[in-house]
Amino acid sequence: MTRAGTAAAVTGTLAAIFMPAAEAQRLNCAPRDVVTTTLSDKHGERPTLRGMVGNVMLEVWLADSGSFSIVLTQASNGLACMLGAGTSMHHVPPPKSGKKS
Repeated sequence: MTRAGTAAAVTGTLAAIFMPAAEAQRLNCAPRDVVTTTLSDKHGERPTLRGMVGNVMLEVWLADSGSFSIVLTQASNGLACMLGAGTSMHHVPPPKSGKKS
């Protein structure tokens, strides 16, 4: 995916955070403490990566089992939305010097 394509995808997802509450519920959004407690207590996940995209925090939560969740949290209202979740997440070692990945 190109940088422009990635930006468009992130922008579309971020727009979901600003939707009315009924739409946010359909998109698996809830107050941040509810989302993070569920990820931690129910799925054994913990935050492993965190960064800001404008006024939105993007996090990757990961469990030892390899299950993972991607969460976006709007700074202004604390609403957290699940962007995606899956299994078999693993670290990829950097390519050897001189080789492209």
